[in-house]
Amino acid sequence: MAHYKDHPIYGIGVRGPSDGWHCRGLIFDPDDKVTEIKILEPGDLSFKTIAKAEAHALQLCRTWIDEQVA
Repeated sequence: MAHYKDHPIYGIGVRGPSDGWHCRGLIFDPDDKVTEIKILEPGDLSFKTIAKAEAHALQLCRTWIDEQVA
């Protein structure tokens, strides 16, 4: 699990129905660290590797957190 601006974040690669990987980003509450406050699942993106899906999910989490602070 990574941390960004005190938020624990997690990027998951999920096997798609075809030969691709989809991403899911999880953002947790910075105070109790176990409560999910946001799940990001862009259904229209597909990646060739699980590593790319996970990296993109982490970037989505960082972007969402930045937008909440702004």
